[in-house]
Amino acid sequence: MHQISLKLDHELPFSNVSKAFPQVNISRWCNREVDILEAESQRGGSIDRFESGLKAATKSLSASLIHIHRYSENALEAVIKCKCASGNSSIAIAEASNCIPIMPVTYNAGLEHLRLLAFSERDARAAIENLSAISTVTVEGRGRLGRSSARPAMTVSIDDFFSMLTAKQLMALVEAVERGFYDIPKKTTVEEMAAKLGVPRSTFEEHLRKAEVKIMRAVRPYARIAYLSD
Repeated sequence: MHQISLKLDHELPFSNVSKAFPQVNISRWCNREVDILEAESQRGGSIDRFESGLKAATKSLSASLIHIHRYSENALEAVIKCKCASGNSSIAIAEASNCIPIMPVTYNAGLEHLRLLAFSERDARAAIENLSAISTVTVEGRGRLGRSSARPAMTVSIDDFFSMLTAKQLMALVEAVERGFYDIPKKTTVEEMAAKLGVPRSTFEEHLRKAEVKIMRAVRPYARIAYLSD
């Protein structure tokens, strides 16, 4: 197994978004259905401009903006329904080259930074060659991974954590996270969230607690592996 780190200079949509907002650092997670962008900048007003321009920018992505959540004055999360294909996505090109992109893909001042796992040197060369057809490619790093090293290089599947949750449990969890229930100090209470959603306090609390228990049970084996490996 090989890992390669690439810097790409091209005109694909997300890089063009980055070029339009060069003072914003963008991290992108893609699952073929949606893209999740995390954007942050310490330059005053940059995130405000990024947020206001994102709706227009998604038109160039042949996509639609589903949701924006501001974490702070300097950071936000955006969820975008995407239409990734080999003609507009380096991730799709890498996957077509028999390589696995490691999330997140990052963007800064129009440059994309992409890490890939390749099953062979031949696949790594194919990915670089295919990406070179649409981009200037700089290899920033490469190495060979032992067979046992591939798993920690990959992100954990979302299904591992969320597939067992009901829609109401997911709704309660998202509400709690976005409204600062888990912040220190808390920014909201169970009563306030339940009232906002128009449901009984006991019902909302039950959904939230069941979601928490299911997620912690899913996390437990990974936590144990990390603990035993420490």
